[in-house]
Amino acid sequence: MKAIFLIFASAALVHAACVSAAAPRIVAADLKDAVPLLGSLDPATPLAFAPLPGTQRILRAREQALLLQRYGIAIDAGTRLEDICVEREVRPITMADMKAALLSALGLADADVDLIDFSGQRLPPGQLDFHRENLIKPPEASPLMPVIWRGKLVYDEQHSVAVWAKVRISVARAWFVAGEKIPVGASIRSGQIQTINGREFPNSTVSFPSKESIIGKVARRNIVTGERFTPGLVDDPTDIQKGDPVRVRVMEGQAWLWLDAVARSSGRKGDTILVHNPSSGRNFRAVVLEKGEVAVLPSPRA
Repeated sequence: MKAIFLIFASAALVHAACVSAAAPRIVAADLKDAVPLLGSLDPATPLAFAPLPGTQRILRAREQALLLQRYGIAIDAGTRLEDICVEREVRPITMADMKAALLSALGLADADVDLIDFSGQRLPPGQLDFHRENLIKPPEASPLMPVIWRGKLVYDEQHSVAVWAKVRISVARAWFVAGEKIPVGASIRSGQIQTINGREFPNSTVSFPSKESIIGKVARRNIVTGERFTPGLVDDPTDIQKGDPVRVRVMEGQAWLWLDAVARSSGRKGDTILVHNPSSGRNFRAVVLEKGEVAVLPSPRA
């Protein structure tokens, strides 16, 4: 990759009188001014291989004569062919092209992309190729810090060279913070949630889509005032809490029996919890059916 970059960098040293070729093949259109006799050919007619980007090829007079002969073009006695210098077309990436490629790769209509700096080497015509997975994420404490986004420029369909851009990217978003201190295990109420509107790096923090999606969830730990609500900070509420009275459904033969008990652990629908029978003083395990109701299921062998 370093060698390729040096080849491109040396393009500025190529002699200004060289003929420029835009593709890996020299075509008739490239030589129409240097060799007017080729003007009778279709402009897209391939004549020879072009040099690598940043290098030169000398198309000798004898090679030109053979090309004219191949296509049946007569050379007048007074016509003198001169050696021709041919180089690949190279040019710097424009800011407009770079920004368009970044916006396309980002795929967010409301994104604001501040292009601070980018690759300045002279490159052949090609397609800029960027992917979001190669976009470096800024620190959570500084979501609007400029970051490096690495990509490549694909040319001649099969070759590429590395390029980069330094960008500051932000999107308008609403997120939700605690309006007051919330103790661990507490159910979150609407009045404890505040909405903040601002700009941040896309997907910088996994958050909740709405205020309603937070209401009723339970704090996993103490939440301080102003702390942002994230999925890792809360849990869904349990259907049964430790200490809750529960109705126990027990299968006896083909019939169901009911008894009252007390939950010794918490759980959601489908969880297995520990239950205490005050009448017998024994603990047993049961599956949570719904809020306030559990079942003792028979074993497969039973």
